[in-house]
Amino acid sequence: MRERGGGRPEGEISLNSTYYSLLIVTLVAFMSPWLSFKLTRGFIPAIVIEILLGIVAGPSLSHLAFSTQYIRFLSNLGFSYLMFLSGLEIDFDVIMQKPAGSGSPAWVRGIWFFLTALAISLLIAYAMELMGMHFRQPIFLALILSTTSIGIVTPALKEKSWLLVPFGQEILLYALLADIVTLLLVAAYTTLHTTGNAASVLLVMFLLLLFVVAYIILKAVRGVKFFRVVENATSELGLRGAFALILIFLALAEALGTQVVVGAFLAGAIISLLSERHSELTQKLNSIGYGFFLPIFFVNVGLTFNLRSLVAGPAFWISMLVILVAMYANKLIGTLIWMRSYSIRRRLGAGVLLGSQLSLTIVASQIGQQIGVLSTRTANGIVLLAIVTCLISPGVFTRLVGRQKDVAAPEGTGKLPADFLPDGWVVSEIEVLSPRFSHTPMRRLLLPQEVLFITVERGAEKIIPRGHTVLEQFDVIHVMGTPKAVDRLRRRFGQ
Repeated sequence: MRERGGGRPEGEISLNSTYYSLLIVTLVAFMSPWLSFKLTRGFIPAIVIEILLGIVAGPSLSHLAFSTQYIRFLSNLGFSYLMFLSGLEIDFDVIMQKPAGSGSPAWVRGIWFFLTALAISLLIAYAMELMGMHFRQPIFLALILSTTSIGIVTPALKEKSWLLVPFGQEILLYALLADIVTLLLVAAYTTLHTTGNAASVLLVMFLLLLFVVAYIILKAVRGVKFFRVVENATSELGLRGAFALILIFLALAEALGTQVVVGAFLAGAIISLLSERHSELTQKLNSIGYGFFLPIFFVNVGLTFNLRSLVAGPAFWISMLVILVAMYANKLIGTLIWMRSYSIRRRLGAGVLLGSQLSLTIVASQIGQQIGVLSTRTANGIVLLAIVTCLISPGVFTRLVGRQKDVAAPEGTGKLPADFLPDGWVVSEIEVLSPRFSHTPMRRLLLPQEVLFITVERGAEKIIPRGHTVLEQFDVIHVMGTPKAVDRLRRRFGQ
């Protein structure tokens, strides 16, 4: 090992630099949720703060941390894990549910909504090229314009109780389909661009075929007694199997020459199909992702963000303004056409909310930069625009449609009889406003002994609380207990 000027081994300096930078990344990840809630009451997502603080800590400003080789490896792994969690979050029951009336299913309207947004995006992208706003590949830009952010749409709908009604469910479905279809199209496009062979797009279809085969096999062996016995031990067989599945699909995607994010996404979709929603396994996988891998990825986006590349002339900023307008225009036109059963204000609010962009936009911009279809300046500009949409969309949506108030009580529900409760106990509802309880099993919450949880409402879903159940921000919990203990719990969840 060679020595450097100070007498230390060269490798040791590099290792210390990595640990120091990783420490800064970890501190930023730790502070971001707290800053999101304390400073903005959750208005600015923690992900956005992670990126902004990464920019501040990185080479663009303070030079406190750098994207070293090891941090880039963890970030790339987090990049794939983000797509895995996107697949894990798919609710296939919501996608395929039949309409209550005689109209077309919501998922059919969702597909038409996406095709409308994509067509408008293509027109805008090619118009920008004709006007001299030179993008290397307008089709790739159109794909970025067509996507949305499920990570922004879901909390915004939850916060104002819109997930409890068909209007909110339809917005959520549109966002989900836009994310899925865009991801597959980006993967097919990059495969074609990097190989130059149109037949290589079929490799993505082959990966989808492997997805079906893997699902059939895993569904068949899931009930085998041997696996149930081993899973009950301390081996964490389910968690190990999930990570093995991720790596299998990552390796297959890489071997086939397609984007590895597609493999990760399909692995998550398999787990979603095989596991119960909010099971202990899915909550562990979410905790690992949101607690470790994803923050490193988003902070590293900030570390590698080149502010100097944004120092450009008016032409660049005019093109960025056109892209920002396009991100909203294609969604607004789509909701005005395909959500005609709702009022104009609701359709406009839905279009603005669906115009928000974040995770997939950042992923696609990085892929575009890697394969050479986006310049560094354009990729950084698109990331900046994604951050701007996160600041605009939730507030404008709330201003247009407000909070949902007229939610009918589910059939068969009623008040508990007074003689059912212990003396002095009451039944109450508490909304979880604080994000610091997200991804923590209930058995670790140290709840007061004088309080019992009855149900947890997550959108339109009712969850029977158990020890492994994890609360999420904006959940509504039904509790029974003494008035003092209930008030103490309400203050705790509202901090």
